[in-house]
Amino acid sequence: LGALLNLFLVVMLFFILLKSKFTLPGSLIRLWGGFILLGFISIIMSPDKVGSLRSFFAVLTYFSCFAIPYFFLKKEEDVVVLFKFVIYSSVIPFCFAFKEFLLPAGSTGDNGFRLFGSFSHPNIFAFYLVLIASMCFFVLKSKLLTFNAKFIFYVKIILIASLVCLLATKTRSAWIALIFVFAVYGVMVERRYIVYLVILGFVAMLIPSIQERVFDMLSGGSVDTLDEGEALNSYAWRQVVWGAAWSYIVDKPFFGHGYDTFSYYFLDFFPLEEDSSFDAHNTFVQIAFDMGFLGVVAYIILFIGIFGRLCKLIKVDKAGATILIGLLLSYVVVGYSDNMLFYLSYNWYFWLVMGGMFYIPSKVLNEHFNKKKVVISEKLLESRLS
Repeated sequence: LGALLNLFLVVMLFFILLKSKFTLPGSLIRLWGGFILLGFISIIMSPDKVGSLRSFFAVLTYFSCFAIPYFFLKKEEDVVVLFKFVIYSSVIPFCFAFKEFLLPAGSTGDNGFRLFGSFSHPNIFAFYLVLIASMCFFVLKSKLLTFNAKFIFYVKIILIASLVCLLATKTRSAWIALIFVFAVYGVMVERRYIVYLVILGFVAMLIPSIQERVFDMLSGGSVDTLDEGEALNSYAWRQVVWGAAWSYIVDKPFFGHGYDTFSYYFLDFFPLEEDSSFDAHNTFVQIAFDMGFLGVVAYIILFIGIFGRLCKLIKVDKAGATILIGLLLSYVVVGYSDNMLFYLSYNWYFWLVMGGMFYIPSKVLNEHFNKKKVVISEKLLESRLS
């Protein structure tokens, strides 16, 4: 079913392009063209071409999710529907989460109770919750779009539920991602949110399970300082893996070894493992290994392009644009310790939102900008009259 859904997204974009006589905006080609082209080149060089093609097909679905809003968003009501669609989608995972809270045994493993909702892993659910919480925060703070009071009431409930469930996933990188979103907003718009973050962080650290996850990052520092019988923490272990992969990366620096081949070669360059292969748990290391440094450059260009467009939105809606910028940058930041491109379902929502805001109708922006000009003119007139 998952493969059929992937195929459906790409085929849907193909028929949309067919209807529009394959007219694509130049910005879309500039953003995604290099990364997709290098991805296909890396597939040709892969020792497992079928596996690489199957994995890279997920990237094509991300491209589809990003491109589709360009063809469907024509007015403000369309953008509002997009936001409602994304936020209301959380109802289904929350129903699963409620069942997990009632029957925790099925969600309890080596790391204790970890919530995963309707997703296959707690990490994927956690990043999805970061997106949902950010979108709810956007609805509450943005002046660009008009939402009715009933929807705003539901958004407040969903935001609280997202924060509670996010803590229960015990995904530290997702915690960092959401903190980053609020921190960017606090620095650029309302400084009091920095104070709120400090207070909430202190309260969260009073919860034993949160303390345990945070302190786990500080245990088992490095290979050189390990005592007999002591284990590396997850971050230190990843650093060892990255260092071991470096010789393979510089061996094929331009186009890499083939998309999603890090795990294929893992046992060759990492002798500490005997029979288990792992991914890089670092988006940049993974891309450098799979697609070479040219792939990393193309990946960074993609985010620079979106960042530039969101920065232009600051003139129209500073609060909303700042939240989106924080969400975008958090995706890049947590890519340092997570395989962000491998979280399929989360990426569909993420790229759909980014595509929707990248291609938000100019009519919406112009109307909002004109309203701001009218309000400013009225205030100036009132001050002069007084």
